[in-house]
Formats: sequence, C-alpha cells, structure tokens
Amino acid sequence: MSNYNDVHINVDKRDATEVVYKPTTTTDIGDGAFNKSFQSLKPENETVPKSPLFLYVIAFTGDLLAFVAGVGFSWTSPVLPKLHGPDSPLSTSVDASQESIIAAILSVGAAIGPFVFGFLADKIGRKKTLLTVALPLVAGYAILAFTGSVKMYYLARLLCGMGNGGVFTVLTMYTGEITQEHNRGKFSCLIGLFVTFGLLYPFAIGPMLSVKLFCLSCLVPLTVFLVLFTVFSPETPGFLIMNDDVDEAENALAKLRGKSKKEVRAEMQEIQKLIESQRHDKGGLVVLFRTNGTRRAFVVGAGLLIIQQVSGINAVTGFLESIFAATGSSISPQIATTLIGSIQVVTVFVTSSVIEKLGRKVLLLLSTVGSAVSIIFLGLYFHLRKHEFSLLAYFWWLPIVCLLLYIVSFNLGIGPVPWTVLSEIFPSNVKSSATALASATCFSTSFVVTMAFPLLSEMIGMAQCFWLFGLCCVLGIIFIYFVVPETKGKTVTEIQQILSK
Repeated sequence: MSNYNDVHINVDKRDATEVVYKPTTTTDIGDGAFNKSFQSLKPENETVPKSPLFLYVIAFTGDLLAFVAGVGFSWTSPVLPKLHGPDSPLSTSVDASQESIIAAILSVGAAIGPFVFGFLADKIGRKKTLLTVALPLVAGYAILAFTGSVKMYYLARLLCGMGNGGVFTVLTMYTGEITQEHNRGKFSCLIGLFVTFGLLYPFAIGPMLSVKLFCLSCLVPLTVFLVLFTVFSPETPGFLIMNDDVDEAENALAKLRGKSKKEVRAEMQEIQKLIESQRHDKGGLVVLFRTNGTRRAFVVGAGLLIIQQVSGINAVTGFLESIFAATGSSISPQIATTLIGSIQVVTVFVTSSVIEKLGRKVLLLLSTVGSAVSIIFLGLYFHLRKHEFSLLAYFWWLPIVCLLLYIVSFNLGIGPVPWTVLSEIFPSNVKSSATALASATCFSTSFVVTMAFPLLSEMIGMAQCFWLFGLCCVLGIIFIYFVVPETKGKTVTEIQQILSK
C-alpha cells in the first residue's frame, strides 16, 4: 500500500534550499497537450526546503515494514520449488492447487488487514498501529520457519497478508502525515523502493538457504523495526491535533522539520485549520461517497490499484522461477530472477528521484505502455514456443528482455505511483476508510489474479494469460489518460476542486 496533504507548509519561508528541475511546460496530460509533457527538462531557480535527516531516519525505519511486505509477495518463488524436493519442510507433497492457495492466500489476508488496521489507526494512532502491524508478520514467518503442515502454511501466509495490508494502509498514512507537499512523492516512492528490496531478497537469498533459515532471516528487519520505531518515531502531528494534543503535536512537528517550535507554528496553524474545517464531517464510507470529489477520488485510487494488479505483477513475481524454467532458456532461473529483482530496485529508485519533476501522470502512462508492450511480446514468445517455431532458437534472449522491460516499466509508475496518488486525493476525515477500502479492493484483485494464473496457464496456456494481462494494461492506459488528474504539488483542497468538476 494516507494523509500526504494534511500537512500544509508556507513555501515562502525557505531557509535551507536545493535546486530542482521542472518541465518547461506545466500543461497536464489528458488536457490536449500530451506531447508537451515530454519536453526536455531544464534547471530553474526554483527552490524547495531540504528534508531534515531525522525525517529520513524515521521514514527508513518505518519502511522496514515495507521491505518485509515485499518479501511476502515473492516468497513463493524460491520456496515452492523446494516443497517438491528432498529437503522439503512439509510432511506431505503439494499439488498445483495447494501451491496456488499458498501463493494467493496472502492477498486474502491483505484484503482483510486494511479494515482492521485502518480502524486501529483512528483509534490508537498511526505509530501504535504500525507497531501492531508487525505482530502478524512476526507470527507468520515464525510459523513458516517451524511448521511441517500445509494447513499451517495457509494460516501463516494469511497472517503475513494481514500484515501486508496494514503496511500499505497505515504506513502510507503515517508517511503522508509526516511529510509535506514538496517531498510527499519522494517519500511515498521510498516505500515502494523498500518493497522492491523485499521482492529482491527471496530471489537473491532464498535459493541459498533452507526454508527454515530463510523465514527466520525475515524476522531480523521486523525486530530492528520494533526496537527503533518504538524508541525514536513520534506520533503524527495530524493525529495528535485531531485528538486535541496540541503541545505534543508541536513537539513532534518541530522534530520532523528539524526546527524550533516557534518556526513550525505557522504550519501548525495550517494543519489545525484544515482539520478543524473537516471536523464537522465524521469520517466513514457514507461520507466518502457523499460528494462528487470524494467519489471520483475513490474511483481514481481504486482504479489505479486494480490496474496495478491486473497488469499481472504478482503472477509474474510469484512464479518467476517457474516462468524462466518454462522458457527453456540456458540462463539459470536464479540468476535471471536476481537480475530482474536488482533492475526492479534501480527502477523504483529512479522513480522516486523524478516523480516530483515529471509528475504522476506522465510516469503512469509511460509505465502502462511499456508494461503492455513487453508482456504482449512475452506472450508471443510462449505462443511461438508452443507451436515449435523453427527460428525460435535465435530468440532465446526474448523472454529475458521482455521480463526486464516489464519489470522496469511496472516500477517506473504503475507499481509505486498509485500509492502516492492514493495518499494525496482524500480529505483527512475519510482518508482512513477510503485507503482501507481501496487497499482491500487492490488485494482482492491480487488474490483473484494470483490464484487464477497457474490454473489458467494450464487451461488456456501461458501465452494467452500474458496477452490477457496486456489487454488489461491497454485498458489502464485509457483510464489513466481520461480519468486520472495530475496531483503533483497540489494540496488536498486543490485536488478535491479538480475532482469535483
């Protein structure tokens, strides 16, 4: 998986500054000037405040949860093949349907988690809820390390999924409430960067460890998170103000900005004013669907997350080694998957660097176009291989290139950016409910895709599955172009005005 816009700043008061790059035109995609948004970037003398070191430390500590969440998505890639070998930790062998359940039940838990932890976030606070989110993750990986039962695997993966759902719901919320308009995109993409580190970890480390040691190693970042986050991380100023703890909110904001309480007083007043203006409307799903702005915001947020899932990412990462084995390539599946995971990390890092320069919509469109092209050609390779195309031996490199292009394209936009947009488009009084519902929609879709992929690949073929994902990407391009607004640099009020039109 959010209150990025709940934190207001006075951008006229800037002391520490850095040069940023902006497009030579600010015309939005979808407003009749698509080509202008791709003009060359040039430096302008626009400056923005630097983010203090303490903010990075707190964000990185919280993002350890995102790392563990990423591990959960690709955990099956090195583990499932071992369940058929002599070193399998299970007392019985597993069949295709059981493999599908082990892979897909994570998404069931992830669809439940947002409601549980979204509710807690409003009751006990963002910080305490994030500490609570770690508990099912700890329990899940501990069970996976020591059990020999397939049914206990189901339970453990369900618990890990609940933790994942909580991570994407509450961590984006927490990160949004401690950041500002000028850096919210960067810090939300850092969550995606840690997720991709987590996705890479099973590819690189999983094949070299036993299932038990691999699962135990996943408890290390959770332990570090629980210790450091408990000791150093503050509650968000927005939540403290909503609970009338103004003095503590001022202390937290001063720490997060690296300034004195006097210097953050103007920002405190802006946050108080924004929260007070929304206090008369109690949050909840009824309020969410009451106005055009919040209704369309939900369509945008949930729509982007559905596109993210139906593009096939979890099916590809969860069965990456199996896909490579099926290509007949001479390259080792372990080497290929590790390479792809590394490329994934680099791509998300690039995205976090350019999201505040290019904007959300450009990245989303580039991403879906690249994903569509690459996965359609990957399907073509499997189609030709099935029909024993005589010249296919000369195209042994095609599945590698297609998968690399797909991973790069996905992580350029449609992977991390929907979570950024989700954190920006809702007022604070509905953010918890809206984020929980959108996240649950995302992971419910993920469950269907992950569960169906191995079954459909046997029924209709791998090629047809990839072409279906490609078609979904094409539909996503249309949705992004016509429905999704540009949210870069805009406050929640400005975004709601755009969505209300």
